[in-house]
Amino acid sequence: MRKLSYDEMIAAMRTNDARYAGEFYVCVRTTGIYCLPSCKAKLPMLKNVVFLRTREEAIEAGFRGCKRCRSEFYPNVSPPWVETVLAFLRKGVHYKIREQELADHIGVDISTIRRYFKSYMETTPMAYHRKMRLEYAHSLIKTGTDYLTAAFEAGFESSSGFRDAFVKQYGCSPGRINGH
Repeated sequence: MRKLSYDEMIAAMRTNDARYAGEFYVCVRTTGIYCLPSCKAKLPMLKNVVFLRTREEAIEAGFRGCKRCRSEFYPNVSPPWVETVLAFLRKGVHYKIREQELADHIGVDISTIRRYFKSYMETTPMAYHRKMRLEYAHSLIKTGTDYLTAAFEAGFESSSGFRDAFVKQYGCSPGRINGH
């Protein structure tokens, strides 16, 4: 574990820098909670902050894990429903999944799912799913399927919409893959 200065830890906490996760924990005396430096919770007043090197030190000092950044579960800080969302999206590469269908299937509010994807995956769940469907269509085309069949197999309802999305994703038209 590298030695970090007090100023480095403050800077990491203020900028929610995920690169410091596990390097130290931000403990807040007034709330009794310890967080990862990347926690998006409201910044505490510096006079109430204690930096500790390990989760064990934080617990021993009487702090409990943050429910927002899930510091007690680091490095597995994803909410328990994320794997279910990803599996559902992977299974649905043959059709366009609607947001409400996703939320209903998972049992989590769509705004929560959207917020997680934006924060940790830097995209929306629907854009992520569209990319998965494009990758599926791309793999079909590479194995000899004509691009219109691949588009419909991947749940695209319009050939022009598929072509535009494909060009945006791969930088060439679907007909140019494998010389089709």
